[in-house]
Amino acid sequence: MAPTNPMHRVRIVLVRSQIAGNIGAVARCMENFGAGGLYLVAPRVSPTSREAMQRSTHGEHRLHAARVVETVAAALEGTVYAVGTSRRPGPVHQADDLTPRQMAATLTGRLADGQVALLFGSEDNGLAREDLLACDAVVVIPAAPGYPTLNVSHAVAICLYEVFVAAAATRHTDATVRKRSEPADLAMMNRLMDKLQHALRTIGYLRPEKPDHLMFPIRAILSRAGLTRAEAQILMGLAQQIDEFAKYGTRTEADPRLDSDPQA
Repeated sequence: MAPTNPMHRVRIVLVRSQIAGNIGAVARCMENFGAGGLYLVAPRVSPTSREAMQRSTHGEHRLHAARVVETVAAALEGTVYAVGTSRRPGPVHQADDLTPRQMAATLTGRLADGQVALLFGSEDNGLAREDLLACDAVVVIPAAPGYPTLNVSHAVAICLYEVFVAAAATRHTDATVRKRSEPADLAMMNRLMDKLQHALRTIGYLRPEKPDHLMFPIRAILSRAGLTRAEAQILMGLAQQIDEFAKYGTRTEADPRLDSDPQA
């Protein structure tokens, strides 16, 4: 079976871009490394402006094909794993930040499951806290402490290079797609996290003023597990039972699927 290009499954998401030339330069980077689709979340400039086109150099078709959406959730629709970029490591992430090389190893491990996404923020403020919390992991590009902020196209180039090298070493083919249940996509993972957060709040385990301090590490743990849809449904059912028992002292009838042999 002929090998497929796994880089086609790597989606680039630019959030609230302000400079058209940067969008064009990102399109050029995507062409260099064979990345998949370009998604623009609430851009403040046109991806097909003259400045963007001039900077794209053989990536013009990517600018014409770019998907413009209003929310990060819309940009991540249909993906199974997402990584946000940040220059600010620390407690906001509440999980181990990844280097670009570590990110690439993790990301390529999910390419057999489907589309993955790399998110990059605006030129002035980067990704917001809410944007990062929609991701499964955060990558921080090491740089000189005196000026660690990179141009967005440079950050894209560094990340895509690492993914390109890791993907080439892995050599995915159509035959490598997992012979298991369909993987849980980000939309399902978000529903699972909502149910878990609701259950943990009900039993008083979650600090209402700082829910992210617990929920982001839980998200990181579950993302590393690479849950299938069936596994995510089991955890959603568990969260619902916890919530109902805490509220009413009773539980609903167990899902009969949970009594079946998972190997059947």
